[in-house]
Amino acid sequence: MNTTPSIDELLEGLIFALSDEILPYLTNEKSQATAVMMQSVIQELRQVLPVFDTYIAEEHNQMTKVLRDVASLVGSINSDAAQRISERGSTLGAVADVPVPENDDVNSAHRALGFALQDTLRDLDELQRKGFAVADDALDTVRSYLYPSFVRYANTVSVEGGMVGRG
Repeated sequence: MNTTPSIDELLEGLIFALSDEILPYLTNEKSQATAVMMQSVIQELRQVLPVFDTYIAEEHNQMTKVLRDVASLVGSINSDAAQRISERGSTLGAVADVPVPENDDVNSAHRALGFALQDTLRDLDELQRKGFAVADDALDTVRSYLYPSFVRYANTVSVEGGMVGRG
């Protein structure tokens, strides 16, 4: 369905799987410690993911400003180093600011839309069962969105020779 688990939910599942399915069977203390450290790293990822794109965009915009400001400050110095700084300020520092995303809004809206499509499929099934031929065309419209989305998702999570855990 179009309401796949969020990345956070997948990572949470991985933490639980390590606890419930792997750690109990590790007899070596070093292996146990490694598994616990893996859980800690996964938890760190869960905490960073919601703000990562925002931080990257903000940092991008701040770095371009710093390059421009430094170039302005050393622009009157006659030296190779000052020239290189000025060049960076006029090239990379001139790159336009990127918009800072509102991740929570986008993720919430996407999830709501996914559930809406799921409910729409159920309703279309009901309409088809009642004999409304237009429901077939409506279902094709939903499928025309779902199929390419599924293919993109499958291509993203594929690992040489198969899906993760199936190759």
